[in-house]
Amino acid sequence: MSFTPIWSRAQNAVVFTTKLRLATRRLMSIRGIKTRNGPKDVHLNTAPIEFTPNIIRNSPKESAIAESARKALSCTTDVSEKSSHIPFEVKSIDPKLRKAKRESLDRSHESSVNLKKLIDPYIQLSKPRLTMLVMLSAICSYAISPNAVSVSQLLSLTVGTTLCSASANAINMGREPDFDRQMIRTQARPVVRGLVTPSQAYKFAALCGTVGSAVLWTGVNSAVALLGASNIVLYAWIYTSLKRRHIINTWAGALVGAIPPLMGWAAASPLTDPGAWCIAGLLYAWQFPHFNTLSHNIRNEYRNAGYVMTAWKNPLLNARVALRYSLLMFPICFGFSYFGVTDWMYQIDSGIINAWMSFWAFKFYWQQNKNYYTRDFGDKAKYNKGLTIANGFAKKTFLVSVLHLPAVLILAILHKKGRWNWLFEDEGKEETLES
Repeated sequence: MSFTPIWSRAQNAVVFTTKLRLATRRLMSIRGIKTRNGPKDVHLNTAPIEFTPNIIRNSPKESAIAESARKALSCTTDVSEKSSHIPFEVKSIDPKLRKAKRESLDRSHESSVNLKKLIDPYIQLSKPRLTMLVMLSAICSYAISPNAVSVSQLLSLTVGTTLCSASANAINMGREPDFDRQMIRTQARPVVRGLVTPSQAYKFAALCGTVGSAVLWTGVNSAVALLGASNIVLYAWIYTSLKRRHIINTWAGALVGAIPPLMGWAAASPLTDPGAWCIAGLLYAWQFPHFNTLSHNIRNEYRNAGYVMTAWKNPLLNARVALRYSLLMFPICFGFSYFGVTDWMYQIDSGIINAWMSFWAFKFYWQQNKNYYTRDFGDKAKYNKGLTIANGFAKKTFLVSVLHLPAVLILAILHKKGRWNWLFEDEGKEETLES
């Protein structure tokens, strides 16, 4: 048997296959398809092909329709002739009058923007949210006090307390720009950003403090005015100076928060009443679970800025103090009913709110106790996990404290002794007449 024909056929098949492969590769390169051994920068051209019609119709009817559409959609200032295709009346406006009107609008907008830029920094100097809290605490104390309420006296108390608080906050910002710019929480303050100089902050504080004290003196009484002026000194100088020296600054700051309710009570009732010190004690104690849990999550910022805070000096003490004063809310609220400020039903409502905050404060303290009391820092993963859990409990305690204070004060107003006696006066009269 001869293998020559078979061999020649195999050679022909190899040659044919090679030629077919080369032809295919050339064809695919021309079409822009990337081949395995072809150039790497070739890509597939997927751009759409546009077709232009080769038939252009230009009939008179279509030209008339196009012309009418162009007239209807065209914009022109020429209104000398009334157009029949416009379904409403067009009134001509003098271009000069239109330009003058636009310029006046631009000037008024610019002046309003400039006025806003001028006022906003001074509003921020007053720390509006903190000032609002101070003012509301004074108003709530005034509403809880047993004596009669005067509208003019209430307005004077509101304005005077707000201005005194703005004065203290402005001095605080004017003294601490170099420290505030090191904290994310305080970097946007106007003195830090250069919108207001420390000298301007002090002048604003002097004006607010003078007017606020004068309003309290003339519109309320001298005791309230003295309390307002003393609170400016306590916050702007004593507390602000202690922040960079000792952790006792937190206790001094709590005293600042306790004075506004005393001002509200003193506006209508004497400070010898035990109820005055109950509401002042409530505001004093509330600030520890509120501020200690707030400072816990930004303790490194306080340390880097040079503020001496319990949150980083002694984290376990920080959590213990938050729990201690949360539990102190129970006897303070008991004093409201015991001294006749509220009825005894207040103990049920306030007890639920106090238990809510104490629960989260206890969880925060318990976790911090586990983190620091054992002092087992060998397992970093376990230690960091414990700190993360404590951070979560601190945040929840802080959020609960934000809701706790207004809830307790509003409930005290609703449960004020004798508040609902008018509902039962008619029934008492009817029983007396029947007997």
